[in-house]
Amino acid sequence: MKRLALLLVVLTVILSSTFAQVTLTFWHSMGDYAKLPLDQLVAEFNRTHPGIEVRAIYQGTYDETVTKMKSALLVGAGPDLAMVNIEHIQIFTQDNALMPLDNLLSADPELSPEDFVEQFWPAILREGIAYAIPFNISALVLYYNRDLFRQAGLDPERPPTTWAEMEEMARALTVVDTKRGRTLQHGLLWAVDHMFYQFEPLVWQNGGEIFAEDMSRCLLDSEIGIETLRRWAGWFDEGLSPRDLTVEEGMQSFMMGRVAMGAMTSGGIRYGFENLPWDLGVAVLPMNKEKATTMGGGSLAIMNHVSEEKRDAAWTFIKWMVQEKNTLMWYERTGYMPVKKSALDSLEIQLIWKRFPQLKAPIDSIPYARPRPVHENIIEIRNILFNTVERVRQGVDDPETAFLSVVPRVNELLK
Repeated sequence: MKRLALLLVVLTVILSSTFAQVTLTFWHSMGDYAKLPLDQLVAEFNRTHPGIEVRAIYQGTYDETVTKMKSALLVGAGPDLAMVNIEHIQIFTQDNALMPLDNLLSADPELSPEDFVEQFWPAILREGIAYAIPFNISALVLYYNRDLFRQAGLDPERPPTTWAEMEEMARALTVVDTKRGRTLQHGLLWAVDHMFYQFEPLVWQNGGEIFAEDMSRCLLDSEIGIETLRRWAGWFDEGLSPRDLTVEEGMQSFMMGRVAMGAMTSGGIRYGFENLPWDLGVAVLPMNKEKATTMGGGSLAIMNHVSEEKRDAAWTFIKWMVQEKNTLMWYERTGYMPVKKSALDSLEIQLIWKRFPQLKAPIDSIPYARPRPVHENIIEIRNILFNTVERVRQGVDDPETAFLSVVPRVNELLK
């Protein structure tokens, strides 16, 4: 009996060690249409990795996730790994909250910085150190209603390539009820949200910069910055873009066929293709003096407080998520761009473009994509700049003086 009891104890130990499971809490910001394919990726990983269970938990927008993570980390809680907006990495590296990944990369023959799209890798570096791995990277692109183009006598195969062409086409696409004095259809949507996302590429396209290279001062009070704001404000003054609609309301009007084109994230292309009741076109953003677009989205990071066991499990998960087949699946199901060079060179991406030609525009944007400015106070800075351009859009402030009055406040936050 004693031998049998001892044998049972030994077997129990062996079995428990064999089937021991590492559980990882993964916080992310993919809601709505992007949550389903992300959940499917996580479920497939869990199925194929019986020793690891990843629990994906939606935490709200990128900014909301930042707030929750900062609060949780203060009390020693929070996730084991997280999807971190590439412009928010700086916030957490200041507090030593994110694990530097250089040692993991150098010791792992399966993954290298050279594997990633050249424009994406610098976005996750801080002082030359990798603190995350690119995953859901997007570009701002031009969505347009091909049916409305046809109705206006415009060629849907030739979307605008310059600001001047965009303005000319927007005039042709704007429909006004002159008897009632109201606009029935706007030709353009270029409102700016609280992340200042849609205004950034306009400054770059106009040959300017938003901040000094070392992030020591804001440059929007320059002649180019003011000229950009004036040109953008003119789209609302002329009635080409709706003054009375927020970005979210404008997007709803676009979906309903009341707005003909606008700048939106590539991360929603597949959703638009499947849900819009009209023919969707997607193109590279029109240029002015230069070609440029904003690169946004998130990356996968490991928290610095995790155990060695969880670190290894999290690294296994991240590597799996960015495998060629998985980054291509994510791209096809959303519009977030593949992060591996091999994916861009694959036969599969050619087949994806045949199925969904709209998905090619963000890839064509990559050579002109620029990462968003980063700073530990970037959220507060963005809010100031958003409120500034919003007051100009509403006709409250003069575009000639708006930036002049707020740049000193921004510069204080940059110190």
